[in-house]
Amino acid sequence: MKLKKILAFASLSLLAAGSSAQTAEAGKNECPANAPYLGAEALKAAGFELPVFKRYCYTDKSGSYALLLGEKQDRPFHSEQLSSTLQAALYKVDGDKVLTRQWAIRDFAGKDDGGINFRSKLIELSDIDGDGLVDPILVYRFYPLVDTDSISTDDFSGGIKIVTFHRGRKATIHAITGDLDGDRKTTANSNYFALPKVARQHLVRKMAAMYKAGQFGFDNSYDFVPKREVSGR
Repeated sequence: MKLKKILAFASLSLLAAGSSAQTAEAGKNECPANAPYLGAEALKAAGFELPVFKRYCYTDKSGSYALLLGEKQDRPFHSEQLSSTLQAALYKVDGDKVLTRQWAIRDFAGKDDGGINFRSKLIELSDIDGDGLVDPILVYRFYPLVDTDSISTDDFSGGIKIVTFHRGRKATIHAITGDLDGDRKTTANSNYFALPKVARQHLVRKMAAMYKAGQFGFDNSYDFVPKREVSGR
């Protein structure tokens, strides 16, 4: 049965150097707008191709980093600004402000999707397992077409991905939803099952909280624990 949608905001966490993770609003964790090392030319040289949607900066025991989110934003709808393609990349910021890419992802809308976008209010930058290293969590959603001019934003429609990087390894949860219990499925790749238990539990709690807040209709058949996918993503 669908839950009544409510307005909910997830906080973005930032790990300060030498300290535990602290909660803060996303806007307060954005990189300085005038940082020259994050200018258009610098990002082009660093290989970031799409228009930058968000810039987040953080520091942990291994150094200082900039997390960039990019969206093509070529599929505008009345209810959402969507894209055919999105991109994210994490760069280490060296002492001389040189960007060194640590990892990157790129994903695409499917043939039945109106488009995709990042859910920036659900992004987390925190040290989940207490090892002194930030474990970025990205969330982006796939919106199905209703007709050529409209999409469905209902929390029981479309799909969503939660991508976590733990020590540089990409753990992906992929969920699809629907009006009927049999339409809903949540799977994860092998890297998810290799995460520390505390990290897996954190992600399950995150999905449960999103479900309760009406942000996405996950399969709750197994208390939101994803099943192992057949092949890696």
